[in-house]
Amino acid sequence: MRITAILALLCAVACSSPAPRTPSVRPSPAPGVQAEATRLVEAGSSGAVVHVRKGDQTWQAAAGQADTGVPMRTNHRFRIASITKTFTATLVLQQVEEGRLALTDRVDKVLPGVIKTKATVADLLRHTSGISDYLRDERFVKDLANGAHLRHWPPRELLKYADKEAQGYSNTNFILLGMILEKVSRKPYRELLSERITGPQGLTATELPTDDLPKDLAHGNHTDGVDNAELDSSIFWTAGGLISTAANVSSFYHWVFAQEVGRQLQTGGFGIFAETLSCGRRVFSHSGWIFGYSGMAMSSADGETEVVVQLASGQPADAIAAAERLMCTASTDSRRRTTE
Repeated sequence: MRITAILALLCAVACSSPAPRTPSVRPSPAPGVQAEATRLVEAGSSGAVVHVRKGDQTWQAAAGQADTGVPMRTNHRFRIASITKTFTATLVLQQVEEGRLALTDRVDKVLPGVIKTKATVADLLRHTSGISDYLRDERFVKDLANGAHLRHWPPRELLKYADKEAQGYSNTNFILLGMILEKVSRKPYRELLSERITGPQGLTATELPTDDLPKDLAHGNHTDGVDNAELDSSIFWTAGGLISTAANVSSFYHWVFAQEVGRQLQTGGFGIFAETLSCGRRVFSHSGWIFGYSGMAMSSADGETEVVVQLASGQPADAIAAAERLMCTASTDSRRRTTE
């Protein structure tokens, strides 16, 4: 595998609660979702899925190809990359809520002998730990050559590449959170995710895959004979290893931000980012970028609207811009109906 292709691996930037009412899915591209999906393919993505949920109504559209000669469908799955972090943060806050963990706990006390740091669990969640990003380490990029992207990477092995101090966003923070989750829950992350989120909420398309090429995964582009979809999820694990559909991600955001744990995510900046769009709408969001995939998940602050854009081989900036346009359009439509 070429080093330039490996560099594309770098990421961009309570369970008993009843599931939200299933919205009616409208095949017609009402808020411009088909136009956005088509625009994204014209901009260079090999395939795109766009999903908008507003209240009890949902619109979705697909464009382009999921693989050579295979039209993209709205139920194709994508590697959601760093959007995984919102799922992981939710699991962490559930453990906090149940008293197995505290946000003020020191990482080196919860995981003795794993890493030298004075950071707390809260620091990991909001990327203020000062721990460097293993994915951006030149040694890691070099060691991923020659097919190493297909082998299993234990979390402790990933931490070998995070031995520096660095400020800002770091995928290492969420690898450590995965290790903490498994320590305090005494369960594998994959099992915890199924028991606490995907199972109860019916998110059947969302998982931490065990296969290098999971079923119904959109493949994106092929580079120098390499299938960009094929890799072992352990490389990103709890920081970016999940696969899902745009609809499942939307349902997750819709559910979690209606819970107390979701409000803690928002107020703490845990696994989520707050911003005000150009149209003035306040949103909570997370983007993702992994080796042939990019996406954006966005929820309005009032919980009324969710927008998810997933691309195969597209640029994260394209997904982010499309999500903003759709969220602002939904906001405008809502205000128009209120005043009419």
